[in-house]
Amino acid sequence: MDKEQHFELLRESAAEVKKLTDQMESIRDQEAALQAQRVTTLKELKTARDVRFQRMTAAIEDRVPKAQVARELGMDRTNLYKLLEGKDDGVEA
Repeated sequence: MDKEQHFELLRESAAEVKKLTDQMESIRDQEAALQAQRVTTLKELKTARDVRFQRMTAAIEDRVPKAQVARELGMDRTNLYKLLEGKDDGVEA
């Protein structure tokens, strides 16, 4: 193999490594964007759950039956009771 053939193989290797390095950088950028989106979505989810709890307790305080509240929220009545108990425990603590 002559010197030019070695240079050609070296250039091919360098190009392949560069291509893969660029792909890895792109993947890291995508992961960072997804992580930021995840953090934002978790904050929005917490806020939405807090609003849901406030509206739920307001309806219950206005004597709307818990079974109807659970049905409107699309949750099992048992889960509604657990949610109410969990939030009440947190307030008392």
